[in-house]
Formats: sequence, structure tokens, C-alpha cells
Amino acid sequence: MEEFKELENLWKQSETKVPAKNTNISKIKNNRMKLKNTYTRGAILLIITGIYILGLMIFLDSKLKTVPIISSMSIISVVCFLQAYLILFTAKKISQIDETQTPSFHLQQWQNFRTFQKKIRHWNMPIYYILLGIALGVYMYELLKTVDLWKMALAFAITYAWMFFAYFYLGKKEIKKQDAKMDGIIAELKSLENQFQ
Repeated sequence: MEEFKELENLWKQSETKVPAKNTNISKIKNNRMKLKNTYTRGAILLIITGIYILGLMIFLDSKLKTVPIISSMSIISVVCFLQAYLILFTAKKISQIDETQTPSFHLQQWQNFRTFQKKIRHWNMPIYYILLGIALGVYMYELLKTVDLWKMALAFAITYAWMFFAYFYLGKKEIKKQDAKMDGIIAELKSLENQFQ
């Protein structure tokens, strides 16, 4: 009987303490899936856009099939496909985050992803908009070179105003939204990690 009491005491001593605070792990999973789905949808839209532009290029009126127009449409399609590939690659990196790991390792995976995301944003967005802007400029110039100068200037002003708005307002707004999700995930994981220490 004494052996049983010793075994019972040993059992009680070896019990691990469960963290008092219940962290919502499903919230982390949900944010991860939303982030991945956002990237995947964006990539699909870019692929559809690239295919659509190639289709337009193929069925263009023969009078409009000049080297600058075909070149600019090809560049726009290639830029769309490259951007889609980069976005799908980013979505794959999100998929590779292993939720079954320890909280500290899981946190480290998210922090590594965040570092990767910041590096990509630093060079990707400017290059994407510059290439797109140059290709659109050549395309529009070729289409509008026979119209009045003020009409051409108006078309360029509207197009580039939209691009600036998309880059400086919509793009920054989307980045803030993604950063808020990332901050939420990282904060939850830090909280979980602190409970296990």
C-alpha cells in the first residue's frame, strides 16, 4: 500500500500546470486562413487579368497591332503573371506554417513570415507599379497619338491619378489591414508562449 501512495505522490508532483488563461487558438487559425485566402484570390484575379489582356491582344484590330502596343500589352500580362506567382508563393509560405508546433516555434514561424513579407513589400510594390505605369504609358500613347493633345493629357492624368490613388491609398490601406491581422496573430502567440513559460 505504501508503494501505491508513493506512486500517487509522484504522479501529483509530475502533473504539468495548465495555463490559466484560455487562448483562442481558433482565432489564429482563422486569421491564417483569411490571410492565405486573400493572397490566393488576388493571385487568381491577376492571372485572369493577364489572360484577358493576352486575349485582347490576339483579337485586336490589325490596324492597332503595332510593335509598341503588342509589346506593352505583353509586358502588362507578364507583370500580372509574375505578381500572381509571387503572391501564390507568399500564400504557400503561409500554408507551411505548422500550427502543431510549440507556441515558441509557431511564433518564430510567423515572425519569419513577417520579415519575408516586409522584404517583399519593400521592392515589389514599387517595381510592380513602375513597370505597369511604363507599359500603360506606351500603350496609351500609341492609341491616342492621333487625338488632340488635351484629350491625351486628360487620359494620362486620369490613368496615373488612379494609379497613384491605388498605390498610395488603397495599397497602404490593405497593408495596414494585413499588418493588423499579423499583429493579432503574433500577439496571441506571444501570450500563449508566456503562459507556457
